[in-house]
Amino acid sequence: MPWVPEPDPDDVPFNEPYTAELDDGEKVTVTFTPEQSGSVFYLPILAISKVRGTIYEIRDDGSTQYGPAAIPPTDIDDMTVTFAPAKRFRDSLEVIIRNTSGAPQTYHIQPVGFEQIEGGA
Repeated sequence: MPWVPEPDPDDVPFNEPYTAELDDGEKVTVTFTPEQSGSVFYLPILAISKVRGTIYEIRDDGSTQYGPAAIPPTDIDDMTVTFAPAKRFRDSLEVIIRNTSGAPQTYHIQPVGFEQIEGGA
């Protein structure tokens, strides 16, 4: 599935992997923010490790966009387009993971998208 919208040549790619190790009952909130001043962030792919006994939630600019759910938007091994059209935010993307599996777990989080500079398409 193609990215919607497609990035322009001047747009800045974003691919910032993060790893969290959680004991049973622990929660992590990872916040990603646009790095370019005055930019809009487009997020077509959000891949997270799929682990049984986990609760996943995604918020952008303070609004819940996904979950809470027992499965991630897409698994880190698949890396398929998650949101079409791509989710768009200006301030922050929060990924919230709760480990309820009964054992320690390692989670990989990988948002893939691009930043469009103000005045772009």
